[in-house]
Amino acid sequence: MRCRSFVMFMALLLSGCQGSLPEEAALCGSSGSLRVGYVGAAEGQVLATAQVISDTDQERMRTLMTVAGRCDVEFEPLLSPERARLRLQQGHWDLAFLPPGLTALAMQRGVDGQPVRSLTRRNASRSAVLVTAGSPIRSLKDLNNQRLGLLPRGSLTGFYLPLYNLHGLRLNEVRYAISYRALLELLRAGDVDAIAWDVGLPSPGADVRVLLEDSRDIPAGAMVLSQSLVNADHKSLLATLDSSAAEMPEELGYASAVLPNPQDYQALKDIVSHVEGWTLPEEGRPYTVFGSTAVVP
Repeated sequence: MRCRSFVMFMALLLSGCQGSLPEEAALCGSSGSLRVGYVGAAEGQVLATAQVISDTDQERMRTLMTVAGRCDVEFEPLLSPERARLRLQQGHWDLAFLPPGLTALAMQRGVDGQPVRSLTRRNASRSAVLVTAGSPIRSLKDLNNQRLGLLPRGSLTGFYLPLYNLHGLRLNEVRYAISYRALLELLRAGDVDAIAWDVGLPSPGADVRVLLEDSRDIPAGAMVLSQSLVNADHKSLLATLDSSAAEMPEELGYASAVLPNPQDYQALKDIVSHVEGWTLPEEGRPYTVFGSTAVVP
């Protein structure tokens, strides 16, 4: 009943806005609509697209964004950080809710004034590499000629940071999985020798151990805007979203009026930029982690 009441209220508000506001008040993208991407603050924690956002929450977000932008909305929730990375690279989205790795990637595209709102999360996040408890692998050099499991390209804790920390190694094979749970299953099944992990997740169990933990604290995800929306008067859009934060999906963690600190992303931005400049691993193929790493250690 609460969800239905919300949608009805927003629809009435929208009709009122359309009847009273001048046409130039609409905040649309270059396509004539407001294209909204939704990936969320979590990385590697869902197993199916349906778990990214429920149909009810998707409709609420679409209605809320329509009211905020006074424009038709194309709402696109994605599970894969690789697909989201391509959307950002193509400039497909006008506004997007992103995890930290993709936030850093969005900053690569020369968009000033980013990010604009913080997405909070419950657990501190850090990138790590796991092996089984009985594995003979004891140091990074022992990973030479071993098999590694990663999240898709676009993930900070599951792709960019693990590769950056394994620089100089030759891997016998690289495998991918859409979630950390799926990576853990690959490790336990003996299909890979090590996997990327996020130590902010619940303990994976006594049958695995941490081989390497990155020292960098991972900032929260963020909401970002395209350059055209940054340049436009988007204050009313932000004000509407801030006032409606309680109506957004809880797992998104939208933090009303909380401005992220771009400096929190600076070192990560440099790492993402460097790894993106490498020849990157293909599924099931050998790979040497090699490329320039002239950023902070």
